[in-house]
Amino acid sequence: MQIPVRHTDWQILRAVARGKSRPVVGKKLRVVQSRDTKDGSFLTRLVDTGLLEVVAASSDPFEATYRLTPMGVEGAEYGLCEVDFEVFKKRVAAKKKKDG
Repeated sequence: MQIPVRHTDWQILRAVARGKSRPVVGKKLRVVQSRDTKDGSFLTRLVDTGLLEVVAASSDPFEATYRLTPMGVEGAEYGLCEVDFEVFKKRVAAKKKKDG
């Protein structure tokens, strides 16, 4: 199943892709200055989605370093990600459970 990548997420994935497989610090990934990117939860969401992986963890998402997963490389290149339907269903169920 192909799912589209949000435009703001695509911009972040492209910023990591420009790093040429070097890990990128979270501070440099806040490419859109908005209240949605203020606390770093967008980085956690991208990791939970499977588009980014943490290379060096930190309690502050902006201090951690990230790199693209194979799915993230595809998302950065095409703006779409190929996800197994069962995995997608589990993520949606987990999000619903988390949101209440």
